[in-house]
Amino acid sequence: MPERRIWELKNQTVCSILGLTYNDKELSDLFKRLKLDCNSVTAYEMHGGLIQACSSQNKTSKQLDRILKDRFDRYKKDIERIPQEEIYKHIEDGSNGNGKDIPIPAFIWFAVRNQREDIDAIEAAVFAATHMYEHRASRFYDELRRTLPCGVPENLLMELTGASKTNEKLRTKCNRLARKREQLKSEIESVREDRLRITSALEEEKRLNRQLVSDLEGLGGEETLNQTENMKKEIDFLTSEVKRLTDELLSRDRSKGDNVKSGGLVEIGQRHELDILDERGSADLNGAKVAYIGGVESLMPYYRDAIESVGGTFCYHCGRCIQGRKEIDTIVDGIDMVFCPVDINSHNACKYVKKACKMRDKPCHFLRSSSLSMLVRELGNHAVK
Repeated sequence: MPERRIWELKNQTVCSILGLTYNDKELSDLFKRLKLDCNSVTAYEMHGGLIQACSSQNKTSKQLDRILKDRFDRYKKDIERIPQEEIYKHIEDGSNGNGKDIPIPAFIWFAVRNQREDIDAIEAAVFAATHMYEHRASRFYDELRRTLPCGVPENLLMELTGASKTNEKLRTKCNRLARKREQLKSEIESVREDRLRITSALEEEKRLNRQLVSDLEGLGGEETLNQTENMKKEIDFLTSEVKRLTDELLSRDRSKGDNVKSGGLVEIGQRHELDILDERGSADLNGAKVAYIGGVESLMPYYRDAIESVGGTFCYHCGRCIQGRKEIDTIVDGIDMVFCPVDINSHNACKYVKKACKMRDKPCHFLRSSSLSMLVRELGNHAVK
């Protein structure tokens, strides 16, 4: 069926289409687009001027016909599903075709657009539905004007839009709070489980303590503790004796005019056995900084004496790398030579020492044992004689 142009429509139909499509601002913009003079012209006068222009075929009516066609083309597929003679019913009952967001002027446009034998009846039905719609809208507008505090119904849409956005934000916050609540529930449940585990562990600890007390009583009770304390005192005494004897030997060697006699230092076996090595000779480290990493911590003072007696500066690390490789790297950065026993040391410490010395081109000597005699022998081998 051929399409009707806007100048073929009745004036009241054109009035409904234009009035429902353009507000005052859009009407002014339309006038400028059509290159019509809108200065000192009211919205009513612009509306009437367009209706008058559309009563005949002319440049303005042709251009306006194309503008309206382009504007309503997006709704064409949805409205074409409705028979043309039934479109006006959707205007009467206020339904939105197939759930789509279709404006009333689009319904009017497609209801009267195609030429038919009964087009006059269709156009009359559309006008009747639109006319009553306009009356209802006017009554609703008047009711809003008298009810709203501001007396401006146009502001209601802005307020509803703002309220809708606020509601959406509140819904988002509620959803976020609901997720946090679920997370807190999960954390509370986890805390309860942890508390049960801790309680169970404490009960086990108490049981073990009771068992230890029982075992201690079976071994002799306080008498056993006293014997242990006496043994500690004996170990301290033996350690002090070893130190005294070592100091005497070192003092004797120095009095003879030698820096260090590699056979004059001692190896401590089992913490209380002193053995004087027979090797003789003089050696001097010339102030080199020497690190001893690992070994027996209680022998640390004797390690120090041995290194300082040959002119070295002593630096010690127990070999426990709590902070990882960083501790070893820091020590190796500031020394000239490293001694590292492998019998009493951590595997990581030996690995870190080897890698750090290799990267910095520092001499590294791994000792088979942590004995003092082993250190003295290696000092004699690597010092300047």
